[in-house]
Amino acid sequence: MIPPDNVDVILVAPKGSGTNVRRNFLDGSGINSSFAIHQDYTGRAKERTLALGIAIGSGYLFPTTFEQEVFSDLTGERGVLMGCLAGTMEAQYNILRKNGHSPSEAFNETVEELTQSLIRLVGENGMDWMFANCSTTAQRGALDWAPKFRDAVAPVFEDLYNRVKTGKETKRVLEANSAPDYLVKLRKELDEIKNSEMWKAGAAVRALRPENRKKK
Repeated sequence: MIPPDNVDVILVAPKGSGTNVRRNFLDGSGINSSFAIHQDYTGRAKERTLALGIAIGSGYLFPTTFEQEVFSDLTGERGVLMGCLAGTMEAQYNILRKNGHSPSEAFNETVEELTQSLIRLVGENGMDWMFANCSTTAQRGALDWAPKFRDAVAPVFEDLYNRVKTGKETKRVLEANSAPDYLVKLRKELDEIKNSEMWKAGAAVRALRPENRKKK
């Protein structure tokens, strides 16, 4: 895309889903965003960009470029934020089930403890603080195994970033989303996740959380 010369070309990219952007806006906490200025026609592009970021509830804004935002965002959502997280959870859950653990136990040890406890500690104070405030057995195990997981997945991330940078991931998305039966296929893919044993167990576990039981 080549924009006309007589417009500002600016970007504000919240680091979260639309649902969380709105939720954080309403509770006053905000959400972090990147911003970029590709073209400053008016001479006020930065001022307008920061105003837009504040208006949508950004907790703070950090600078990037349009190109870097594309590369980091596409890698992040396919990597740690979504694709890697989903795949890693499924792998551990399946191993626990294979070795005789119940669906409830496998889900709690794989997902519930992460999302309801540990990731919150990481968000509040960082990974080192979370490690320092867990049991000694968990701490030692995490420190010993983190490098193994890092080295195991590094080649996958190299391949992923290369696909993003060369445009292969963008091409894949455009081709898939342009298919006339895309929504039908998408619903089928999402239903497979929803109806899997792991996420059925998850629905049951979430329903037992104290805050959800009070709603009934």
